Parts: sequence; C-alpha cells; structure tokens
Amino acid sequence: MTKGPSDRSDTSIDSALSNEHLTRDLGRRTASGGIIALCTQALILLTQVGYMALMARLLQPDDFGLVAMAASATAFVGVFADLGLSMVTIQRKEVDHDTISALFFVNLGVGFALMPLTWLMAPVATWLFNDSRVFHLILVLAVAIPITATGAQHKALLVRNMRWMSLQSVNFGSLLCGFAVGIAMAWGWDFKYWSLAAATLTTALVGTVAQWTLSPWRPTKVANWKNARSAINFGIHYSGSQFTNYINRQSDNVLIGWKSGPGELGFYTRAYSLFMLPITLVSGPIGSVIIPMLSRLQTQPDKWARTYLSAMRLTLMMNTILCILITINAEQIVALVYGENWSKSGTILMVLSLSLITSISGQFGGWALISVGRARELFIFSIFSSAIRFAAFLFAVQWGASGVALAWSITSWVFTPVLWIYATRDTKLRFADLMKAAGPFFFAYVAVVALFHFSGISFGLSSDTLSLPVGGNIVLNSTITIAIYAIFVVAPYRFAGSMLGDMRLFLDKDERQRT
Repeated sequence: MTKGPSDRSDTSIDSALSNEHLTRDLGRRTASGGIIALCTQALILLTQVGYMALMARLLQPDDFGLVAMAASATAFVGVFADLGLSMVTIQRKEVDHDTISALFFVNLGVGFALMPLTWLMAPVATWLFNDSRVFHLILVLAVAIPITATGAQHKALLVRNMRWMSLQSVNFGSLLCGFAVGIAMAWGWDFKYWSLAAATLTTALVGTVAQWTLSPWRPTKVANWKNARSAINFGIHYSGSQFTNYINRQSDNVLIGWKSGPGELGFYTRAYSLFMLPITLVSGPIGSVIIPMLSRLQTQPDKWARTYLSAMRLTLMMNTILCILITINAEQIVALVYGENWSKSGTILMVLSLSLITSISGQFGGWALISVGRARELFIFSIFSSAIRFAAFLFAVQWGASGVALAWSITSWVFTPVLWIYATRDTKLRFADLMKAAGPFFFAYVAVVALFHFSGISFGLSSDTLSLPVGGNIVLNSTITIAIYAIFVVAPYRFAGSMLGDMRLFLDKDERQRT
C-alpha cells in the first residue's frame, strides 16, 4: 500500500501509482489498449478530416499560415514545459507519491515560467515574419503552456495504469470541444484566424480538467526529493530529444513563412496535416501502448526483443496500406477535403507522402531507446539529425514549400536505418532483425506505388476517362490498391514472421509464458 507523506494509506492513490497489476496479463492489457486506441483514433481522424474540410472553406490559407507562424514560437517554448517528466512516470518500473508530486510541481513551475518567456519572443517572431498579427496570436496561444503542464502527470498516470478508455475519452472529448468552439467562432462570428487559436486553448483546458477528474492522484508537499533528482535527469535528456524533434517539425514552417509568407505556409501546413494522419491513426496509438509494455519488460531482454519485433510488424502491416493510399491519391485527397482552391497542397502532399513509411518506421528506434531508459542517446541522435535536416530545409526553401517537402522525404529515408543501427546497440536486437521485419513491407510499398506510377493512375482509368468525381477516383484507386496489397501482405509475413504468432503475443498469455 502506498503511503502519503503523513503515513496515511489511500487505496485510490495506491492504485494510481502501483504497477503490480501491469505484470498480470500484460499482453492482453496492451492488446485491448491498442484496439481502444485504434478505434478512438479512427473516430478522431474522421472528426479531424471533417473539421479541416469545413475550416478550409470558412478560412483562407493566410489564416492557417498566421497560426502556424505563431505556433512555431509557442511550440518552441512549450517543448520544455513538460521537461520529459511525463515519460519518466510512464517509463519507470516503480514510482512513489513523493516522486510524482515533485515532478508535478516541477512541471507546474516550468509551465508558468515559460508563459512570460513566450510573450518575450512575440516581438522577435513579429519581426521575423514581418506581420504584426503574429504578436497577439503568440500572447494568446502561450496561455496553453501552463494549462497543459498542470495535467501532465495526471495524463501520464492514466497511461502508466493502462486506463485506455479514460485516456481516449479525454483525447476525443477535448478535441470535440475545441473543434466546436473553432467552428462556432469562424462560422457564426467570422473571427478568422482567432477561431483556430480558440480551438487550441479550449482543447488544452478541457483535456486538463478531464485528466484531473479521471485520475484519483493528487499532489501533496514533497517530503523527499531524492528519487525525483534521477527522474528529472532522465526527463531533461528526453525533453532535449523532444526539443530537437521540434526543430524537425517546426523549422520547415519557420523557413517557408520567412521566405514565402503566410499564404505559401498555409498550403504547406494543410498538406502536412494530411501527411500526419497515418501516423496519428495507427502508429501513434500503438506507440502509446507499446512503450509502457516494453518499459515493463526492460528487465527481460528476450521478451522485450520479441515483443518489439512483433509490434513493429503489426504496425507496419496496418500502416503500409495507408501510406500507399495517401501516396497514390494525394492530389485527389486534397481536392476532396479542402476543395479545388488548395491544389498546391496536393502537390506538396504527394512529395511528403513519399516519406510516410520511413517516418513511421523511424519511431521504432525511439521506442527502443525510451523503453530501456536511454533518453540521453536519443537526445544525442536527435541533435545530429535535426541539424542535418535544418541544413537541407535551408537549401531547399529557395524552391518553396515543394522543395522543403522533398528535403523532408529524402532525409527521412536516410535517418531511419541509421537510427535503427544506433538504437539496437547493446540489446538483444540486431539491425538485421529490424531489416527482416520491416524490409518486406518497404518492398510492398515501393512496388505498389511504382506500379501505379508507371502504369498510370488506376492503370489508366482516371476520373476523366470514366467521368468519375474526385471521390469516385479515390475509391477506384483504393479498391485496386487494397486488392494488390492483400497479395503483398502475405509475402511480407511469410519472410518477416508469423502474423498469428505476433497476435498470440498479445492475446495468449500462455504463449507468452512459454517464451
């Protein structure tokens, strides 16, 4: 039983901090979490697509570009608000009440300290982008930093305890509230870009309130900071890797906005939002449940390695088909979701989508390093990769958003295998194991995309030939693709492993006990 600082037992706090239950039916818990996350994420995806489609018709590219400019500054500072302390709570095999309370107060203090620091960056961003509207947007968006920090540890405890239904309810519910406010302000009151900012703040506030409501844990005065110090050290290194990831994710926006203005940036950000959908739909939810599972297995290296490879194969099986569909339908998807006026985003999405499968696969290296507590090594790798990618963006921005998109795709294909080699050092995994697991799916992706490219869209049956609307052409392409992939997906598992064996790892506890 967990004792509070006053030696008072609290069953609810104990259940929030104890990890004893995680050792029983770990695979089943992970599988159920994955199913819940995937179903919820599919619902979120449909909601997001509907929201983006509506807002793209209510607002102009300039509005999206302005918010992206402001978000570049707030995201820069916001990366440090959590200091990686949420991942500490998730990754640690054991935690106590004092440690979590200490992490909470550090999160809170940093969050409130970073808000005025973000305000100080507003004049710099205004000068950089040469648009006075960015100044006030940054002032407003910065308020989300302490709001999110306030609920960081409560959210981490929900993940640690594998309370997947509660967690996904918070994600979906807060998003719905944010979207509702954004649409109301854009449609009913014509607040333009302010409606996007209001949606962001609403989502953050509702999410934090819900996390506090659903988690029984409450912070108290810290009696002993000893364990918190090592936890903070891990968190700082993880936060460093998140910062360099920010450089990866935001430097393209900054350079495009600086070079070409909010209009061009608006086209790019809308394409990038669609580019991220497969990652958000499948690999994001799977990663959120696999990292806690791998963290629980870090003292059992053989099981850890087997679970890792199985998760990798299952993730790629689901993601590869989505990567193919977006790559071959990029321009039609943009026309369907955003309308004909956004055709430039279609070209950008087509270029970005060439790196979808490598962007998704690159996350596996991060899973490995985080789950065994090697945050420092992840930080070191991210420094070098971010510096190289920024240099590539700086060179490519002279060709506009499409040039930056191409730089993203090329660097993604280079970084992924390098990260795999780096992450598998001193583990039961070898680089060859990852190549065997992922290689066949990469081949399936390249083969199907090349088949469409060299045969003509839908083997020459375009929407013009058949007088199909844009949506009809997407359905036709997708039907043919799924049929082809159904053949290819058998071959990858024939060479990479057993689909049945991978599923048993999560669904059959006796199978796991025999290994």
